[in-house]
Amino acid sequence: MIQPSVIETSGLTKRYGSFEAVRDLSFCVERGCVTGFLGPNGAGKSSTIRMLLGMMRPTSGGGQVLGHDLADPRASVAMRRRIAYVAEDKRLYDYMT
Repeated sequence: MIQPSVIETSGLTKRYGSFEAVRDLSFCVERGCVTGFLGPNGAGKSSTIRMLLGMMRPTSGGGQVLGHDLADPRASVAMRRRIAYVAEDKRLYDYMT
């Protein structure tokens, strides 16, 4: 039996006004794979993760995460129950050096 992809996107795009943060992103992550996002500041890494977690809606395109369609507003709640996300923020650990 073929296992469905854990993450799959097709043409995922996010615009902020005229700025295109993510353009036509298509990829899949199979169960058991480790995947990382690498790129310079402003490359769209955080926007991509936020769309995958249902924290923001894509401008166009779509996909699914853990069997939940990104277009379904209820998917955000289901995904947040199963996926942790810690954004980069230097203020999170002021007490550490």
